[in-house]
Amino acid sequence: MTCACGGAEPAPAESGGAGGAGPGAGGGTPGVPAYGRFGEARTTFTLPAPAPRAGERPAIAYPELTASFPEVDWSVLDRLYIPAGEYRSILLGGLPERSADRPLVITNLGGQVKVGGDAADHLFVLKGGKGWILTGRYDPVSETGDAGFRGHAEGAFAHSQGTYGLFIDDAFSKEGLSGLAIGGGASDFELDTIEVARAEFAGVMAKTDDDGQATMRNVKIHDLYVHDVGSEGIYFGSTQAQPQHAFERLEVYDNRFLRTGTEALQVGQLGSDCEIHHNVLGPGAVRWRSAFDHYQDGNVQYGQRYGSSSFHHNIVIGTGDLFIELFPTRVDKDPRSPGDTIAFTDNYFADTSLTGVYTHAVDTGATIRFERNTFLGFHFNYGEVVPDTDEPVQVFGVGSNAPNPHVLRDNRVDGPYPFIKWLFDSVTAEDNPNAEVPRVRFRDFMGAALDENYRLLEWWTDRATLSPDGRAVVYRKGAFVVHQGALYEALEENQGKQPDQHPDAWRALPPPADDVRLSADSPHKGLGVRWPPP
Repeated sequence: MTCACGGAEPAPAESGGAGGAGPGAGGGTPGVPAYGRFGEARTTFTLPAPAPRAGERPAIAYPELTASFPEVDWSVLDRLYIPAGEYRSILLGGLPERSADRPLVITNLGGQVKVGGDAADHLFVLKGGKGWILTGRYDPVSETGDAGFRGHAEGAFAHSQGTYGLFIDDAFSKEGLSGLAIGGGASDFELDTIEVARAEFAGVMAKTDDDGQATMRNVKIHDLYVHDVGSEGIYFGSTQAQPQHAFERLEVYDNRFLRTGTEALQVGQLGSDCEIHHNVLGPGAVRWRSAFDHYQDGNVQYGQRYGSSSFHHNIVIGTGDLFIELFPTRVDKDPRSPGDTIAFTDNYFADTSLTGVYTHAVDTGATIRFERNTFLGFHFNYGEVVPDTDEPVQVFGVGSNAPNPHVLRDNRVDGPYPFIKWLFDSVTAEDNPNAEVPRVRFRDFMGAALDENYRLLEWWTDRATLSPDGRAVVYRKGAFVVHQGALYEALEENQGKQPDQHPDAWRALPPPADDVRLSADSPHKGLGVRWPPP
């Protein structure tokens, strides 16, 4: 191995942990991902370890990375190593533009890179560039990651908290912080095998605000473990007024977005060929009584501008008002075409405090298809926060006289409401019966009680700040809450007793296993996180 500069060669990728190449070396072990997926590390560069600072963790900050190291040939560098350590924050801006056939791989070296917990202005930020990959995956052939911090990538899903080579954990140190943020015109990038926890806002965010030309293309998000965050699990695309950039060829797959304060997945400004599939999303909206604003209590928020996209083979569990809120978005000069389709197929939806799906009546010309989805777990209690809420009369709602064609076929509802009641000329609804739907069975998630109804888990709060009267929240005996990223069960009826300070009122539960692969005997085969990966 040679460096693309005058620096020293890095240590082998397994130097920070116990040993050897392990399973999958050479790709010969069945059921284990093959090593060597990133190719050979012919040229490498390791960022200098920052000097320690009194009273706080060190930070890595290079707003213009390539300009900071002119001795590096950024056009051919194969590995950019971040030295192991605990950091207050990391900022890598001005990333290089590379090609898909020879990307720049950014990874940890010599152990775990842990970021957060110091109330910094940001946590882990990457800006600009193309053709780069951020990964914490251990791969001794490609010399990425570390043997001591493999995360779930070789099948160890259960209790994998804190075991990832790239670990962002802010411990809710500051309001408004997102765990991993990508912007600055970045495009053509990949995020792989990263853990994000206890960020007060979103787990992962990607957008370049107020730049309609900064289209993010060819983005892959996979094998992320995002959990116990205060707002969205994933937040892609600006929600501000136009001009904003679109996404094209975005793919989000095989991720766990668990216990999110608001939506588990929020993707907007979608363009052509976007695909969201094989994820486990939820419980979402656990913070539905006290989120940062109203209308932040769904599970999936989906905004499509042009082109076709698909949402399929996902497991969506736990929501306040809606499993899916679809925003067809019309922007002048977008390349819309008559064949544009937004397809939601072969998904599993369970446990809601209100109803299921709503599509807004905005004319983009796209055909909206919902086919072969299952819905169950209707637990109407939305009036506890919004007192004037009427009980639903249908699972699927279409905006009044919506012009976009809707094709609704072969969906199943296990619940007290029909799939759809109010029809318009644009809606074709066929074979959407009420029928028994079995629940999925995960290998080892959060325990049997919650597996029967994920709406039983809520973000602890003393008052329902989103209710008009800001009413006090009284927890019954046996209630489940998440507080500061930990689970608790109420030992008695109580109000205003913070769980970590009142062991008389709350019992701390063991950390959840979060192995949300389907068990061998589970119905709904083929949904959610896949293992072994395809």
